[in-house]
Amino acid sequence: MTFLKRLVLGFLLIVLVQACTPQKKLVYMQGDVNIWSDTTTFEMYLFPGDILSVQLFTINQEAFPGIANSSVVGEGNDTRNAYEKGFVVDQRGNLTLPYIGTMHVAGLSLDDAHDTINNRFKKFIDDPVVVLKKLSFKVSVLGEVNKPGLYYVPNEQLTLLEALAMASDLNNFGDRTKLKILRKTSNGTIEINVDLTQKESFTGQTKYIHPDDVIYVPPTRKKAFTAVSPAAAIFTSLLTSMALIITAYFRSQ
Repeated sequence: MTFLKRLVLGFLLIVLVQACTPQKKLVYMQGDVNIWSDTTTFEMYLFPGDILSVQLFTINQEAFPGIANSSVVGEGNDTRNAYEKGFVVDQRGNLTLPYIGTMHVAGLSLDDAHDTINNRFKKFIDDPVVVLKKLSFKVSVLGEVNKPGLYYVPNEQLTLLEALAMASDLNNFGDRTKLKILRKTSNGTIEINVDLTQKESFTGQTKYIHPDDVIYVPPTRKKAFTAVSPAAAIFTSLLTSMALIITAYFRSQ
């Protein structure tokens, strides 16, 4: 076998290796960890900039316009955005409501904030019923997924698997072993590395997605190779043609 033939075969072997992704790097939740025994729970906390829906149910709702729940009928036809429908936690962490004034809610869980608001209303109303919801629960899913974008979460709990399902899962170029979650905390933004092929990645702090999390899926080396594959195909064809021509020439001598 001539040197050029060896060169061409070696190049083709490298191309084949680079184009293939081992199955071990594609399958989710490998390992022996029992994820169903994980007792991690999720609790919603409030931050400056959050938008809250506060609804007050009373016997005489007409006596408290502006916050009483007057939108239950026909609520599905409400086309207002979250900012228009809710109350905003300001940059100092305060929430201001009609009748009960301003209170500090940043850092409180949603349940604790509910109790604080409910107790304030008890000073004016007998047996008030307060329904508190967070309207600004959103998550960004970026990178190598089929439908990257900003997604609003209609309920108050979202798992990592559910977030990836909203983005229609990773595409063929997504690196399942190096996913990153950027998470806002009271001490600043932290970066969490996730390996989707390992079961333990679906337990603990990565089991649930928090409001304003950014999920980023980096590309594999396969994508970079695919981007240059047209040029690689031309180069391979040229090498093959040259090898055949040189081989035919020496055989004719």
